[in-house]
Amino acid sequence: MKETMKYTFTLFAALLLAPLAALHAAELKWIEPFDAAKQEAMQTGKPLFVFIGNTEACKDCQAFTNSVCTQKELVEFAATNLICTRVLSSNGDSKDERWKKSRIVEGFNMPTSHAVIIANADGKRIGELSTAQPSVAAFIADIKTIIAKSVPEGRLKYSEVSMFDKTFVPGKTYTSDPPKFSAEPLKGRYINFMTAVRLHSWENTRARGHGGAIDPETPEVALKMRRGLAEAFPGARITWAWSWGALNSMDSKFVELRKLMPQFVNEYGDEMTVWPGVYFEDKFNTLEQAKKDLHEGLELVSRMVGNGYRPKSVVAGHMSVEDMKYLAEIEGIHTVQGQIWSQFNIDGQDGDGGIIYPYYPSKDHFLKPAQGPRGGDDFVDMVNVDGWTVDFFAGRKIGIGKDYNSRVGIGPIETAVYYGTTLGLREIMHVTDTHFNDKTVSENGYGFLTVNWELGLFPWLGPKDYLPNWLKAVREKYPDTQMLTLGEFGDKWREHNPDNSRINLKFVERGNGNMPPLEEGLKISPNKYKFDAQIFCPEMEIRWYFNKDFRFATIQNWKENGPRLVMDYTRYNQPYKEPSGNVIERHWDILDIINQKESRPQDKPKPFTELPADEQAKILKWYPELKELKP
Repeated sequence: MKETMKYTFTLFAALLLAPLAALHAAELKWIEPFDAAKQEAMQTGKPLFVFIGNTEACKDCQAFTNSVCTQKELVEFAATNLICTRVLSSNGDSKDERWKKSRIVEGFNMPTSHAVIIANADGKRIGELSTAQPSVAAFIADIKTIIAKSVPEGRLKYSEVSMFDKTFVPGKTYTSDPPKFSAEPLKGRYINFMTAVRLHSWENTRARGHGGAIDPETPEVALKMRRGLAEAFPGARITWAWSWGALNSMDSKFVELRKLMPQFVNEYGDEMTVWPGVYFEDKFNTLEQAKKDLHEGLELVSRMVGNGYRPKSVVAGHMSVEDMKYLAEIEGIHTVQGQIWSQFNIDGQDGDGGIIYPYYPSKDHFLKPAQGPRGGDDFVDMVNVDGWTVDFFAGRKIGIGKDYNSRVGIGPIETAVYYGTTLGLREIMHVTDTHFNDKTVSENGYGFLTVNWELGLFPWLGPKDYLPNWLKAVREKYPDTQMLTLGEFGDKWREHNPDNSRINLKFVERGNGNMPPLEEGLKISPNKYKFDAQIFCPEMEIRWYFNKDFRFATIQNWKENGPRLVMDYTRYNQPYKEPSGNVIERHWDILDIINQKESRPQDKPKPFTELPADEQAKILKWYPELKELKP
């Protein structure tokens, strides 16, 4: 430790005393490892300048190191005012080194990304800046502002420096006419197909990304995919969601890709919209920053398409109800892909507890359906749509395991990766049948499937067979199916649902019995097929019930006529609240009396009679046929 302190002190002294001529030609002086820099900051009282990234694989990181970090003005400013350090991942890192670096990165709220973190002398994050800077002068000015406006507890969420302590006021506001409401419930079978375009794998904030541009997202891939989809499902209209990086990149691939979008709008009737934060905008950004991202992203989409084009929806993964209110009241948008049903312990944010089909959210929480009428104190005029229809048996699982993924359904990554394309198609059709079979559609009035295939997946998954074969199978079995854009479907659902009072959904699924045992499956999908007995269990049956008051589910071994046990009961009349403020929170769930994930001791499936008597009565009032659950 003494030797480390001696080294860091000597290095810091060298920064202060080196002649200016030497500084002008030098790069920033990095104090490493991170712990040594943090100790130096605590001793000197100077803020930390922490560069996080990977200079081996990330072109943006390389450019930052070779250009910004060698600029005279920044080197001089840093020598006097900052302690500079790097936390750079490397292909040659040992397991222990990767673990140590990941702990530092996670402590700064930086999941697998690259950016510059400014921390106070105690090592607490007070700001975040992009490695791509318009000018060194602007970069230094932002660093100074972050330091001047810092608070002792640090700033955890990202906000542009100009947005610190400000309320976002959009330059334009928009309105939309209310629909003419139908006296009839919604009928038919519908698919929402979304494809997302991004510059980086993760773009949690404007400042950060991960890796370089995703090569497969090229105009050639987009044209091939769109034409193939039109051949497999004539008349299909899909939704394209664009990340901030993809909308702004001047890389030739993205420039040319943006030029295709007006063609797709005019030729196919597709919808273009924004994809804020690559699924988790509100986790990483302040509320005001999220509003700014939405407004400016929507304006960029309108300019990209031209001719006065305006999106009708937003693709967002998880979206705070506060952002939904903003979209409805300020941007005139009334449909959002704003929840990921059964999301839990996967991809960095949890959100289990909602309704699988669209609903209007409560002002309390994006997963809670509004309890009151349209225009009431609890009502948000936003159609909140799921992003990926999943297998109910997979949806019970937590995260990812050796032989399962809790997101298995009609999404391509999980089915192709875990089962291969041939057996993956069997699973996709199994889930499709759960929602589109005649009995379910007759009871519910309509069937609905929703999925997001990021554009970069298409070359990887071999879409020549995978996607077209699913769509052809759907059209052959269910010829009345319509594939509408997210905005179109939201408008249609809204017309038939003035509020949530018509929501009364019932589903029955038996474990997929069309999947082979492991040995046979590996012959079909060599070195790939995984078999999980809790997903492929034809003897088991799950029944789900959804309405505005609660969601309720049972599980049973129907072959043995076993007991129907309650596996989920989530009430929607409870005072749920979303995470708020400037603190990062992973759990955006609403977990009530018993939850399907079994993440708590109380969640083990139990007899209906073990529920409180008043709750039993409420369930039976909605579903009298469930009286059989009371012996």
